[in-house]
Amino acid sequence: MTGHPAEPALRRFWQERHDVVERHRGLVGHGAPIVGRNDLQELIGAVVDGLVGAGIERANIRTRELIDLPGTYRSAMVWDLLLLDEGIPVGAIDFVSQVGSSFGRNYNNRISDMVAVAADFNRAYARDPVSAYKPCLGKVFVLEECEESIKLLRRSARAGFLAADAPLAALSIRDRYLEVFRRLLGDRMYDAIWYVTTRRPPEFSINEPDPAMGFTSFVRAVTDRVAAIQQVRRGAGVDAVAFGRMLAQRDDVDELMSGLTSIPAGLSAAESARIRRRRQTVATLRDLAMADDTNESKMHTAIGKCYWLFGGQYVDVMQRRNLVPLDEYDIPLICADGSLHIVELKGPKSRLIQRHRGHLITANEVHEAVSQCLNYLRSLDEMGGPLRTLHRNELGLDYDYRRARGTVVIGHPDRQSLRDVTREQIDQTIRSYNAALSRVQVVTWADLLDSADRALKFEADDQTVQRET
Repeated sequence: MTGHPAEPALRRFWQERHDVVERHRGLVGHGAPIVGRNDLQELIGAVVDGLVGAGIERANIRTRELIDLPGTYRSAMVWDLLLLDEGIPVGAIDFVSQVGSSFGRNYNNRISDMVAVAADFNRAYARDPVSAYKPCLGKVFVLEECEESIKLLRRSARAGFLAADAPLAALSIRDRYLEVFRRLLGDRMYDAIWYVTTRRPPEFSINEPDPAMGFTSFVRAVTDRVAAIQQVRRGAGVDAVAFGRMLAQRDDVDELMSGLTSIPAGLSAAESARIRRRRQTVATLRDLAMADDTNESKMHTAIGKCYWLFGGQYVDVMQRRNLVPLDEYDIPLICADGSLHIVELKGPKSRLIQRHRGHLITANEVHEAVSQCLNYLRSLDEMGGPLRTLHRNELGLDYDYRRARGTVVIGHPDRQSLRDVTREQIDQTIRSYNAALSRVQVVTWADLLDSADRALKFEADDQTVQRET
């Protein structure tokens, strides 16, 4: 195939591989050289030129960046090409090549990788309302065309993975890929695939086994999908912030928004969604705290893993709640410095204050909760050293148990039965009590939720200022 738009890039593909082999020739003790990704750079550039020629702005194309697009199974992935529209991802393309003699052994791995990426990517956008904005998922696959890749394969016991699929088992590696790629497109796991086979020089040649998966068709499929996303998004008036609001409606919003934070406009959308979601959580907890049938267990369940309620100095919630024999913590928070903060939850109806000789003092329920928390800390002090060694060696946990602190969350000022006692008097009584404590702090449910809401309001106001400037 002469005059192919990617011919110079494919020639450079072979030249790069040849140069790497030559650089490693004669090195004692070295096996086959590792080519890396440099052999695909010219090919990536050819696709970029094709997309630009089809109308996609070059400024909206990112290459070889670690941008963690929404996903639900895999960790961050370096996408060879990422297409953006006003900061929102609208296309993701990965490049793969298979060259050499181990075609049969590598076939399964290549297909497994493709299916895994597609399953992860598509699941993240499977639900409304974001399903209409799923970016175009593309794959560029380069296969060396040689005797090993084009010969018909005999069915054998080793080909058991194809036993239930006789049409595939009888095909060459080249044609197996072709059939599987057709299925991936037909099942809408991928939106566009460019499948090209090429012979290495001096018998250099380019072949596209199916014109529907050729270079021109691939570029058209990508640009058509991107244009469709743009039309839907702009017709609905969805900018980056509005897109973030849609993300906030999903149950798995935290999974979906992770990748958007790598780009400025996406960061704004993700932060807007996160703030909105968290403020809804605070509102729900407020209502629950005032419900007649609410107890400690219901509040604990509603909090879940929302450790951000307690402040920005915590990085996670420890999964194990029974570090020390006889003790079980409500919420063991992990601090950024590796120490622990034990949160003891009590019900919103718990009594906060009582009268004693003409003054207001904290009620017995508060004393009991604080004593319970102090006992936790004392046990960690006494057993922290050997426990840390044991947990590090056996469980892979490495935290400093002997610097733990605690917080008791108890009662609600609006649910106290004492007459003629104001919110200010309750707060003053608890502050005086806290002043005498060193490692445990008492806060009411109202204080906890008010503080979290103020912090979220500050973040939202700060975002507004940044957008206006």
